[in-house]
Amino acid sequence: MSLVRLAIPTSWGELALAGGSRAGEATFVLLPQLRLALDAGRAHRALPPMSTLFLSHGHLDHAGGIPHWASQRYLNAMGAGTILAPAPVAPLVEELLALCARLEGGRPYEVEVRAVAPGERVPLRSRGVHLEPFPTDHWVPTLGCRLVLTRTRLRRELRDLPQEEIARRRLRGEPVTESLEIPFLSYCADTGPGLFEDNPGVFASEVVLLECSFYRPQDRERAREYGHLHLEDLVRAAPGWTCRHLVVLHPSRRTRIREAVGLLEERLAPVFGGRLHHMMLDWP
Repeated sequence: MSLVRLAIPTSWGELALAGGSRAGEATFVLLPQLRLALDAGRAHRALPPMSTLFLSHGHLDHAGGIPHWASQRYLNAMGAGTILAPAPVAPLVEELLALCARLEGGRPYEVEVRAVAPGERVPLRSRGVHLEPFPTDHWVPTLGCRLVLTRTRLRRELRDLPQEEIARRRLRGEPVTESLEIPFLSYCADTGPGLFEDNPGVFASEVVLLECSFYRPQDRERAREYGHLHLEDLVRAAPGWTCRHLVVLHPSRRTRIREAVGLLEERLAPVFGGRLHHMMLDWP
């Protein structure tokens, strides 16, 4: 089964993304260099190598692949895995994995389910990178997440000094460096337009993964009812975004992907200052 694959330049380096998204069917985005899966909407052979799985919410088009991920990691001796899940659904994910392990007649999977909440900082396997959950605007408890790179640099006021002077200050115990935090990716999961007002900082990330479920004028109320975004929501908000790359996800079956891509180019591209991408996929 082919996946959509992107390679996007960031401050972390060129970031590879693989996955696909269709509302109601399946969404997952893999970041292989970080061994990180953003949701797991269905089984796929590319999913088990990801040692950390961030689950945004409990809807099965985002969570249906979790048992496959856990089972395949156990079967292939890939080692322990971690699921980062919103606190309200974390106990249910534990129950699901326990039931599936019993169904398979084996020992419990080597998976830690960790409940996370907005404001936490979760270190990832890549040195200097951590994950920060944030709430989205959906009709069930849902989290997005931001990936942040921490770098150390020379303090601004010391940059014009000779190296010998900087070395002397370091030997005297003076701090000569400072930390710089760079949000390089935000995954917004399922959300309505409340995200734009409640979490505008999400769009300061270099890369933003954002759903757009509905495109046709007659679907505006449907988008509101189900806690999703309509193309018009993006068109109104995009002029204020500072992200360099926008990756669009999660179209409903009411719109063909070719039609959605055309509308994004026609309506969104002229008001968005960065580059548009998509990971929309028709699952077989």
